Amino acid sequence: MKLSRTIRHLLSYGLDWVLGIALAIFFNFYLDKFQHFNRFDINDTDIQYPFEGSEVVPTILLGVVILSGYVIMGIGNLAFLRSWWDLHHSMLGASVALFFTGSITQAVRITVGRPRPDFISRCLPREGTENAKPFGLVDISVCTADTTSLFFKEGARSFFSGHASLTAASLGFASLYLAGKLHVFNKKGHTTKVWLVFTPLFGSIFVSITRLMDHRHHWEDVTVGMLVGLLFAYIFYRQFYPSLEDPESHIPFHPRIPFEPTTREPPRRQDNRVWKRVPDDEGEQIMLVEPWRPTSDLEAGRQSPHDTAYIGRSS
Repeated sequence: MKLSRTIRHLLSYGLDWVLGIALAIFFNFYLDKFQHFNRFDINDTDIQYPFEGSEVVPTILLGVVILSGYVIMGIGNLAFLRSWWDLHHSMLGASVALFFTGSITQAVRITVGRPRPDFISRCLPREGTENAKPFGLVDISVCTADTTSLFFKEGARSFFSGHASLTAASLGFASLYLAGKLHVFNKKGHTTKVWLVFTPLFGSIFVSITRLMDHRHHWEDVTVGMLVGLLFAYIFYRQFYPSLEDPESHIPFHPRIPFEPTTREPPRRQDNRVWKRVPDDEGEQIMLVEPWRPTSDLEAGRQSPHDTAYIGRSS
């Protein structure tokens, strides 16, 4: 049985999805057994903040913020291209960026770690505990709290912030997606477009600030977290889309398995390029076509008998 073109195209990206999910599972569940606890200064005021029971952005709300990046790209697809292939590229790119960001974040937090600002409140050191000599540091043996509990382990996972890195990856990718669709670097100076592009990132910045308000992270943790998230967002955006300075930055790279050309509908021009909508097994695709051009003076007055079509663009 011959698979539809849509299914074959999606299957060609199956390894990307599987690898990303496998990495996320490994780093988020298997690495827990490698928890590392650094020695700390019992008199360090940076880790003596009280534990705040409630968070401004709890885990559930964090998930909503991350998913909002996908919603933004879905709306952008409907507004600009209405192409399921563009939608797939944006969803896959953002997802892989999240998978890699989450994996690196968790690996660093568990193996390197750093006491959170409220670590002493989680540790509950014995009364009269002083720093050991000659180095002036102590380890978790001075704590009276259950050092095997997740609550305590989380207290040593401050660097770097998962809230900051994950929201920066998701919303940063959404900002890049909007920037490409709006052509913010077309040298025409539309500041309104820039504000619109940065709107998703403001959400990530707000989430990062709340981690400081809740005494869950130090400022260095959220700064590095945001930079890591933005880095992976850009890397994986460029895997599927051209540079933001490209005149066709709104068009994703063509699929790994090229679509079959067809000319069921007459071409139409838009923005000095030729486009056409072509029905396929699953719906419609927007196709960029190369118009016929004369190869000699004798052909200059002739009309093009046909257009040679291709979908998307080459990388």
